This record gives sequence, C-alpha cells and structure tokens, in this order.
Amino acid sequence: MKKIFLIMPALLVCVAFTACKKLPLQEGYDYTPSHYDNKLNKSVVDFMKSRPDLFSGMLAAIDYVDTDPAYKDIKPLYAGTGNTFLLLTNNALTELETDTTSFFTRNKIANPADPSKPFSGTSWAQYDKKLVADLLRYHILKGRQDYSTITSKPVWLDTYLTSEANPLAKIYVYMKGDRDGFFYLNNFALFPHTWYLETRPRTPNLQATNAPVHVMDKYLIPPSKAQFDNNK
Repeated sequence: MKKIFLIMPALLVCVAFTACKKLPLQEGYDYTPSHYDNKLNKSVVDFMKSRPDLFSGMLAAIDYVDTDPAYKDIKPLYAGTGNTFLLLTNNALTELETDTTSFFTRNKIANPADPSKPFSGTSWAQYDKKLVADLLRYHILKGRQDYSTITSKPVWLDTYLTSEANPLAKIYVYMKGDRDGFFYLNNFALFPHTWYLETRPRTPNLQATNAPVHVMDKYLIPPSKAQFDNNK
C-alpha cells in the first residue's frame, strides 16, 4: 500500500502536466475582443437628443430659459468648447413616481388652495426662469474636468454660476483613492443634505466631440459659506 501512495502523486503530476501541455486554453474559442469606448462621436446637444429617455427634462429646461433674452447665453454653451457638462437625467430633474430626490419633487410649488400642502412640479413653466437658469449654469464646469485632470486631492471648481456676486457657486470634486476610480461631487463635511451624500456620476468621463460629459442621476446644490469655509 505504501508503494501505491508514493506512486499516485507522481502520476497525478504527470497527468496534469500532460493535459495542460496538450490542451491550449480556449483554443478555437470564438470571441470578439472589446474595450470600453468613451467617445460619443457626437456633440453634447446631439447626445442629449439621441437619448430622450434620459435627457428630455434637461432639453426642455434649456429651451424654457432660452425663451427669455436674459438667459440667451445658456443654450449656446452646450454647442461650445472648453467646458465640462454635468448632464442631468430625468431621474435628477423631472421624475415623480419613484424618486424623491428629483428637482421637481424637492422644489415644491405653492398650492393656492391649501398653502400647507405644496405639490411637486410637473412642468418647467411652473418655475421661475432664473431658478432654472441658475440650475443649468451650476452644472456647467469651466475648463476640462475629467479623468485627465481630476485627482484624489479635493478642489473647488468654478461653474458658470460662479461670479463676483455669487462666489460660492462652485463644485467640490475629488477622486476616491481606491481601485474603482469613482469621483465625487459636493461630498464634503458639514453637508446636511444626506439625500445626495457621495454623489458621483452615473456615467463619467464620456467624451463628446466638443466637450467632456458626466451623466448625473442627482442634481447638485451650491454650498453654504460654512460648508465652503470648512472644506478648503
């Protein structure tokens, strides 16, 4: 019996070696090599128009403010270069049935019949154009802000809402230091709006023909002075 136990390991090694040698891994396996392609091959505007299931609310918001001469500068920004766009999905803006963090559900409309029972918006026409214009401007970052520039060091980035009169209208951005490579926006200390803590793009780092794009399922809110001062 001892001889058998001594021989068996040698036989197993021999069989295993022979099998590996004679059977190349996946030889003849029919597959198509692929890699993640982040190039949209279309402009920011054409990308939004190609996905009305995602961006019909944002397109409607852009058209809504464009009817006012005071905000005629916003729509052309989406066709320009040199900026970065946080594109807000319908889930971030107009969703009513399943999401309680959309713009419509978090920005209630006054109810004349019963002031104690404001209701969720159902149309951009129910909102002041300045409010909607500010929302859009805040989600346009100045300069190229993508994986080529964002690092693990938190920074405050200027938006198109940032101005001398509105210096805090910035967005706090950093890359999380792990293998997933997520980056977060406005995830900072003293932030009371827990509904969007650790907000990150649904789909980051897309490259339209005219600008980088990050698709967002939640909209962002400018920081208070305390939040800004405590996260420099």
